Amino acid sequence: MQDKHTWAVVLAAGEGKRLAALTADEAGRHVPKQFCSLHGGPPLFGLALKRAGAIVPEERVCAVVAKGHEHWWQQHAHEIHPHNLIVQPRNRGTGNGVLLALAYILKRDPQARLIFLPADHHVLAEDTLIQAMSFMLAWMPAQSRKIFMLGIEPDGADPELGYIIPQKGAQQHAQGVRHFVEKPSRGVASKLIQEGGLWNSGIFAAAGDLLLELFKMRFPDNAHAILATTAKIADPTNPSWALGHLYGRIPDIDFSHHILQFQVADLQVLPAPHCGWSDLGTPHRVAERVNLLSGNARSVNDPFGETAFPDLADAVSRTDERGRVAQATV
Repeated sequence: MQDKHTWAVVLAAGEGKRLAALTADEAGRHVPKQFCSLHGGPPLFGLALKRAGAIVPEERVCAVVAKGHEHWWQQHAHEIHPHNLIVQPRNRGTGNGVLLALAYILKRDPQARLIFLPADHHVLAEDTLIQAMSFMLAWMPAQSRKIFMLGIEPDGADPELGYIIPQKGAQQHAQGVRHFVEKPSRGVASKLIQEGGLWNSGIFAAAGDLLLELFKMRFPDNAHAILATTAKIADPTNPSWALGHLYGRIPDIDFSHHILQFQVADLQVLPAPHCGWSDLGTPHRVAERVNLLSGNARSVNDPFGETAFPDLADAVSRTDERGRVAQATV
């Protein structure tokens, strides 16, 4: 368990548009991927909350969600400590989600250091990933001015993922970062892995004041406007009209592309062992994970019981069936 200033933030405001063809409820509404389940289990968002709760106390587990997804995240509100549910008026990219979380958490704990987790990934060996995250937090010096990233040891050369390339000859555990490569060809991905390349998990940790300094440097208008607006909001679950108006005009920020890639000298990466990690980022990768889990379908004794969330396994099955029908009619 980490010190009293360590917070975990689950980023869950994404739209999941790449999977829109799969993620629809019975009424035909698109459901963001993080609020879908696999084989009738809990939704990915619920799994991420449990992952966060395994590394910090529940009273320091926060989640950033979007107001427009309230129908889905409201069903998890009881799992989150009061005032730890941070509602954005709308999704404005991971960067603004991180910034909004910083504004609220630093107001409560100026010494906070934070670990951020995506809400829409799936892991087969949860204990392995949790141990890696705990190790990363333990490795961070108390007054570190670095951003620590968790890289996943690749299972293969996947051309649809992002790669972190560590520096050669660095420390045994935490290593500096040379550069990032986004969605390389399979041949390039193989070479990157031979050079020690890691899959970018999207999990990172840093001191809150350091992250805020970076936002003030890179996006000063966003930073000052969000800080000024949230200073007047007592309850982050109820965004004010002013915050809604602000979110209508600020630019989107992708944290990885617009912040991290410009701060390579300030980054450290730690490897996480093979843990069956998947970002479920495309229909193809969802189908791969569903097929892998198909031999472990839920039994009648499954503690999760019935789920009200769309099941990605069912969606893949329907897609496969439509494909078979289409081929039969050719």
